[in-house]
Amino acid sequence: MFNLGWFGLTILFVDWTIRVALSVRIITRRRPLTTSLAWLVIVFFLPLAGAVLYLTFGEVRLGRRRHARYRELTRGLEQQAAKLWKHRHFAWDGGSAAVQQIAHYGDAVGGSPPLRGNSLDLVHDTDDMIDRLAQDIDEAQAHCHVLFYIWQAEGRAEVVGDALARAAQRGVTCRVLVDAVGSKAFLRSAQARRMREAGVRIVAALPVNPVRMLFSRMDLRNHRKIVAIDGRVAWTGSQNLTDKTFKLDEKRGIGPWVDAMVRIEGPAAQSLDVVFLCDWQLDASERIDDVTQFLPVIPRPEHDGTVTQVIPSGPGATPEAIHQALLTAIYTAREEIIMTTPYFVPDESTKTALQAAAMRGVRVTIVLPARNDSPLVAAASRSYYLDLLEAGAKVMHFRQGLLHAKTVTIDREIAIIGSANFDMRSFWLNYEVTLLVYNSDFASMLRFLQKQYMEVSTVVTLREWSERPFHHIVVQNAARLMAPLL
Repeated sequence: MFNLGWFGLTILFVDWTIRVALSVRIITRRRPLTTSLAWLVIVFFLPLAGAVLYLTFGEVRLGRRRHARYRELTRGLEQQAAKLWKHRHFAWDGGSAAVQQIAHYGDAVGGSPPLRGNSLDLVHDTDDMIDRLAQDIDEAQAHCHVLFYIWQAEGRAEVVGDALARAAQRGVTCRVLVDAVGSKAFLRSAQARRMREAGVRIVAALPVNPVRMLFSRMDLRNHRKIVAIDGRVAWTGSQNLTDKTFKLDEKRGIGPWVDAMVRIEGPAAQSLDVVFLCDWQLDASERIDDVTQFLPVIPRPEHDGTVTQVIPSGPGATPEAIHQALLTAIYTAREEIIMTTPYFVPDESTKTALQAAAMRGVRVTIVLPARNDSPLVAAASRSYYLDLLEAGAKVMHFRQGLLHAKTVTIDREIAIIGSANFDMRSFWLNYEVTLLVYNSDFASMLRFLQKQYMEVSTVVTLREWSERPFHHIVVQNAARLMAPLL
């Protein structure tokens, strides 16, 4: 009994030493207050397990060598491209004072200026997107660069895979980068084997293995969706390379997934290509010193067209880019903000910005799926409703599938669309890409799509939410404590 007592005291001493040491580290990391407090709660109230969770997920560990290499590679390519666009008179510095603030900030943190002379097409049908993308690949002459978080191993995604195989066989350079976790099944599929045999180079982004786990977090993923063809045409948005059968769960009422993509012709297509090339170099072991070979001369625009700015973010060189650009846009709003997202777990600054907008008279509407594929994220999302509703914002639940489109329109003047959800994971952990479009015509088109979502959505009222069952409140607020992990 004496030895057992000493053993127990030793375990207790080690446990509390770890908790105190981790608490000191959390406090000295200078992160957002809510994130630090959440981790302190997890470390103190989950003995040992809390320490394991923090050491695994608590810090953005990309790996020092990878981080340094990413900074080196991105800086060189982005600087070359920016000089080229300026020389070709694509860089844009017009617009209202509010637009200029957002554009200047995006240029400072994202590395890409707003570019004029673009033509944008909003595509919101899954099958139509796949067919049109395959057609663009069939017309490629020089290169096809493809990056997706998820590439469905079976189904209509094979239409795109077959188009890439045909392109490679006729001499087009085809590079495909897919996330090692999100596209795990595809990387081992017969579809991928056929593409490789045809000459398509396929690389896994951020591979997972025991050695890498010692130096970097495994849940830092490449969540971007980019296709860039010949430096003339590009695609981006929320849709993975999946069809309408993806994760369809009729028993739980989840799906089909509802997405929105943008097809771009013009210099912004080249900006997306630069983002792809920066990612490609890290995992493909291919050094690209001269980006100009991928940025062909295209006709100088006679008018501004649809001014578009590409903002990438990730745990490397630009961890705050999309988050801060979104905050800047919210604070410039004067009349209306409409947002759609499948996952809404905002940090305190984003929540406060939305509350402040609603309280100063801006019509703030947030549209979320009524049913989510992640019950934990759904519960955490709902914990924010009351604060927003009391400030005067409107919250709506989309009823006809899992609304996966990540969109924002502001005052019918600015449109934001891309791969980033409005949650802490997209803001700080994943590699994401977002378009900021400074064009009232495109903003109105996107707003029209948002209005279509709203027509088949149910309004969540303040009275209804204030009177929800007590056990729902407990579950939702408890899930909110896990926000740093979501």
